[in-house]
Amino acid sequence: MAIADRDCGDFPSQRAAQIFFLNHGGPQSDPHGLDSDGDGIACESNPAPYYYGTSLPGGDKPDPKPQITNVRSTVNLVVNPGKRIAGEPFRIKVSVRPAISRTVVVQRKVNGRWNSFASGVTGRNGKTSGHFTAPKNRVTYRAVLNPVTKANKRYSAATSRARAVIIQRQRVMLDFDDRSVAQGDQVQASVRATPIRPGRTVVLQMRSAGTWHTVRTSRFDHRGRATFNFTPRLGQDAYRAVARSFRGAASAQSGLKTVTVEDRTPPPAPYDLVAVAGDGGVELSWSRALPQDFAHHEVWMRTADTDWSLVSVTGDDNMEVSLLQNGVTYWFTVTSVDTSGNVSEMAEEASATPVAPAPSASLAR
Repeated sequence: MAIADRDCGDFPSQRAAQIFFLNHGGPQSDPHGLDSDGDGIACESNPAPYYYGTSLPGGDKPDPKPQITNVRSTVNLVVNPGKRIAGEPFRIKVSVRPAISRTVVVQRKVNGRWNSFASGVTGRNGKTSGHFTAPKNRVTYRAVLNPVTKANKRYSAATSRARAVIIQRQRVMLDFDDRSVAQGDQVQASVRATPIRPGRTVVLQMRSAGTWHTVRTSRFDHRGRATFNFTPRLGQDAYRAVARSFRGAASAQSGLKTVTVEDRTPPPAPYDLVAVAGDGGVELSWSRALPQDFAHHEVWMRTADTDWSLVSVTGDDNMEVSLLQNGVTYWFTVTSVDTSGNVSEMAEEASATPVAPAPSASLAR
């Protein structure tokens, strides 16, 4: 009848395990893997009572006492990854040689002194590990072994080399392809972040009425970059990029950048300009289509010998130009101006020549 596979945890003591080991082929054969180091002694880490004989106990003979052998121990500690953002997880792995089960203390250096941080027990392969959270600042760790005696072997104390977790500062950088654009134009926002964390959510926010509002949402690519295309509103607004919290790392934001959107669309030009000559003056009138941001009209005048000059500014659709010289032909045009200072095309010119009134006839006496 086959016996189920056994391990050291199935026995209440080292002695019980050793007797089972000897009854089932030990030390020449070890089908249950109870003698990990092949020295003929099973389950050396089990509690008392102990039995270190290589043949079954019997009679009145006392149990043999083993000769104690000193064994030099070594321990190695690895931090992975070695660079982290505060709050992110990292792993400490410890390996012990010879590979036996024993307690390992992990220490960290604080204010120049080593303090216990965590502890664990290595498996039969001499290894143990644990997951931890990266602190706010760089910290150095080491593994320490205290001396331990197992069966006929005394394993020495050992200390690993110190290993540091380097804490990386988060940086988020925002830029625009154009920070001064015409109303209705699209803008591209570019965001870069370090350290690179592909898949991390990033949002573009705009400040309005004292509150930040999300404009667009994306994710960083494998180069730590993200882009947004959007149409900003008229006026000047402040923007920022925010990298959301990600796998333990806190959120981080960029500095502020402003985008100015200008109204660069001129209003419609006046039309049907009419000039009616009078004595030393001209009456002007015109038709118009008024946009919501209309400000005023500019009335311009020239003669055959002069360039255009501004005559007047008015909000009306008519005006009288006076103090003109009779018998001289004047040309007129009108433009529309909006509140952003955009000026329309000139209206089609109209001309008029002021004339003095004909003298009235008188009767001879």
